[in-house]
Amino acid sequence: MKKTVIATLVGIAILGGGAVGGSVYADKKLKQDFYFQNNPKADKRLKITLKEFDMGVTSGKASWTGEFTPDLCNTEDKLSLRGEDVITRGLSGYNMKSKLYLVVENGKEFLLFNGDTDISWAGEFNSKLTAPASSYQDNEAGMKVSWDTITSNISGGKADQRYYLSKFDFDSPSVSMENIKAAEEGKFLVQMNNLKYNTDTIMGQAVKPQNGTAIFSLGSFKVESSNFNLKANNVKSESEQTVKDGKVTFVSRNTIGDIEVNQAKFDRIQQNFSLQDLNGEAVERANAFLAREGQECLSPEQSQAEIKEIAKLLLKSGIKVDSKGNQIYLDGSMAKADADASLPPIAYENDQQLEQAVIEKLKYNAAVEVDKKFIEGILKLMAVYGIGDGSTDVEATVKELATALDGEVTTDKLIVKRSK
Repeated sequence: MKKTVIATLVGIAILGGGAVGGSVYADKKLKQDFYFQNNPKADKRLKITLKEFDMGVTSGKASWTGEFTPDLCNTEDKLSLRGEDVITRGLSGYNMKSKLYLVVENGKEFLLFNGDTDISWAGEFNSKLTAPASSYQDNEAGMKVSWDTITSNISGGKADQRYYLSKFDFDSPSVSMENIKAAEEGKFLVQMNNLKYNTDTIMGQAVKPQNGTAIFSLGSFKVESSNFNLKANNVKSESEQTVKDGKVTFVSRNTIGDIEVNQAKFDRIQQNFSLQDLNGEAVERANAFLAREGQECLSPEQSQAEIKEIAKLLLKSGIKVDSKGNQIYLDGSMAKADADASLPPIAYENDQQLEQAVIEKLKYNAAVEVDKKFIEGILKLMAVYGIGDGSTDVEATVKELATALDGEVTTDKLIVKRSK
């Protein structure tokens, strides 16, 4: 009986000691990776000072202050932050209930968002951020910004002591900015409704480019002032990144339902673009370059030298680009354009050789068609805002454009084509 009791007590002690030791190690890793403590690979633009980190067996809390410096070459410009985290340790990892504040003038604090984050022992995380509906008024600048509740969901993982994003979505029902001194300075309002963004394209300095998509949409956007009004509806941008055989292709499709500028209305707007078979090594080097900017101040000479090396890698395997199916309508009249270009692999030693090679080897095709009524509408719009010489003579303008661009004039169109 005594042996059984002793064995049980020893087992509990061993398991308990292992659990405590594992928890201590996990807590140290949390401090290092999540709070950037003693982590040489952490982004230097964000500096966090832990004011408190108190973890018990199953729960604890942390409080911290931080400074975010967007540009390490200009350390005078920075944002001050403060955070509070309530931490719960479970069988699969941590849960953190967080509050993040922006510290403004005179120590005043502004709640940026509430967070609810799950972090696994392996470093995978899922986070929901909520910025409560609120407003901010700057009396000195005479502006007021208001917004409805904003939500964001973020998922990702950890590699090489750094976190990366694998999924991200953002939803902002309404944001507006207005002049609170309208009586003295005139009306001014900017408003956005139903702004959404989501992507499953992996983003991070410690991971290689992978396949992914992204979608941005905006229900409406408007600007109103005493002498200018603009409104856009149903804005959407879709992009796709594909990685195959060491090469990366980017494709984007952009549409706008309509844009109203005072009395003129543009609609059925489409713009498409693709970069094909980019050198994957160049893309990775570009990502590494961006990572360096988070670690040190790079001089203009250093940046220029690195950009040149990235360009060499891109040109090493050639570049293909096209933009087709582009169109825009104005009160029923249309302008459309198609273009493509290609540059075969180029090796060069200096800028002069590069310039000569591009001149000799670049191939392209471009075609633009514009209705005369479209040009007429543009001339009228320019006249309203005093742009140009105020002429609304469509035929004279079309003839002038055709001469300058070596274009062709038909009964109702201006056509310009280029190829090499």
